[in-house]
Amino acid sequence: MVFGTKMKAILLIAMCTTLVACSSGGNGKGNKEEVEKTPVVAADPFGRFDETVTVSLGKAMSVDIELPPGDTQENNEYVRFIEEELNVKFNYDWQTADGDPYKQKMDLVIVSGTVPDVMLVDEAQLKLLVDADLIADLTDVYEANISPELREVFESTKELSLASATFDGKLMAVPNSSPGADAMNSLFIRKDWLDAVGLPVPKTLEDIEVAARAFIDNNLGGGNNQTIGLIGQQDIVNIGNSIFGFDTIFSYFDAYPELWVKNDEGIVEYGSIQPETKVALAKLRDMYANGVIHREFVAETGSSGREKIISGRAGMFFGPFWMPSWIMIDNLKLDPKAEWVTVAVPLDKEGKFKTHTMSPTSSYLAVSKKMANPEAVIRILNQEYIIDQTRGNEFYIDQNVRYNRVNLPFGHMMAPFDEKEIAVVKVDEVLAGTREYDTLLAHEKIQYDRIVYNNENPKKDLLAWASTTTVATTREMIQDNVEKVTGAFYGKTATMKRKWVNLKKLEDETFIQIIMGDKPVDAFDQFVEDWKKQGGDEITSEVNEAVK
Repeated sequence: MVFGTKMKAILLIAMCTTLVACSSGGNGKGNKEEVEKTPVVAADPFGRFDETVTVSLGKAMSVDIELPPGDTQENNEYVRFIEEELNVKFNYDWQTADGDPYKQKMDLVIVSGTVPDVMLVDEAQLKLLVDADLIADLTDVYEANISPELREVFESTKELSLASATFDGKLMAVPNSSPGADAMNSLFIRKDWLDAVGLPVPKTLEDIEVAARAFIDNNLGGGNNQTIGLIGQQDIVNIGNSIFGFDTIFSYFDAYPELWVKNDEGIVEYGSIQPETKVALAKLRDMYANGVIHREFVAETGSSGREKIISGRAGMFFGPFWMPSWIMIDNLKLDPKAEWVTVAVPLDKEGKFKTHTMSPTSSYLAVSKKMANPEAVIRILNQEYIIDQTRGNEFYIDQNVRYNRVNLPFGHMMAPFDEKEIAVVKVDEVLAGTREYDTLLAHEKIQYDRIVYNNENPKKDLLAWASTTTVATTREMIQDNVEKVTGAFYGKTATMKRKWVNLKKLEDETFIQIIMGDKPVDAFDQFVEDWKKQGGDEITSEVNEAVK
């Protein structure tokens, strides 16, 4: 597809078939047969409306933004571009801080029944909106207006994303699609600290422990017990996007908490209650007792841990590929001599690195039934995707402002599931001289240019350094020794609606108490028994039925 300066599509698809649900979206009413419907005539996915369309929404405001004076998250170059291209106007009904404040506000809005045109919600909130009959069926709107580029994104997830937003054969929201690399954590470690204590880059779990103790014993993060060997946080695992979690230590022991996995007989089991998880907890308990793991990890969050790393207190942490641009770039601003490396470790006795994958979807863009022009939402998303993938860095290029998705009107994450891995392979081929530079996509060219610049001018441009380190992180995840475990089920069952909150609380409290030594390791056995009795067995049965 060719785009002009206003990025209008010149290709129109004559006819499209309607979306057919792959699943019931967790409501237990999936279609077993394909339903025949009248084909939908396609519109211009980038077409401008003849009359101005007003789009109302609530906005989650981020503190992590960089915009020139006078521009805001509600009014900036990206927003103004989309408004002009499509003849739309954004009206913000309310604003909150992102994270929990936004979620709580959205909960109240749903209960009140007075919803804006567009809502960014999680899975539980989406189901509430569906049950309350507050949101529109987007099946035909999606088919008629989705751009070929964005359609490919959802196809890359093998339709898992669309299925999770489909109820009784109807697409009730536009799901996000995150790169699968988001779920895979590697180890980020201060190489200058390793050099200071005469240690090599860790390979095994024991190597990690030795390095952490050496960092602490030598006060490399500052005196008065300020040094943190391995930083963690209260959310010890997260199968979606784990920051400072211990997921990789669990997977080292073939343990996959919070993940529904198939056993050798093809039966789906909950990873948190398997014997391997008990073994991993015992090891984490020893690491905590020996001071390897940050003593106050239970009080840490992603934000507070980030500040400790930036200030130079922590020697290593686990995280996804985008940590260099989120954390380490700011650490280098304070300490230019800091040297970071990233490695896919710990390796098991066979030299394998094991990690879990995730569901591509964690949030949904739902549209009120009262919105007169729901097709505007799809066309806005088409524009956002093109900006996000190819043009984001061009808007403020003369003002040296980094592109950030949160400054888009919706800011909905949409990326091919294997985007990061494909990009690294292509960029490496150009670096090796086996692929032509012009074959790269725009964002891949930016990646390549930054790597070349950083290789020739180390740390002279921290954004180039961050891109280089990010690529190195993803490169670690496409090696032959990496073993990826995919969940068999990522949805919610009927009993989960009623009992999952309590079961999750039981799990979190037990695991943390075992790690911190407040309960013996054998408390795990009682946890398993209680989990099964308090609804776990019932949920497991429902999950297996859903998978069938």
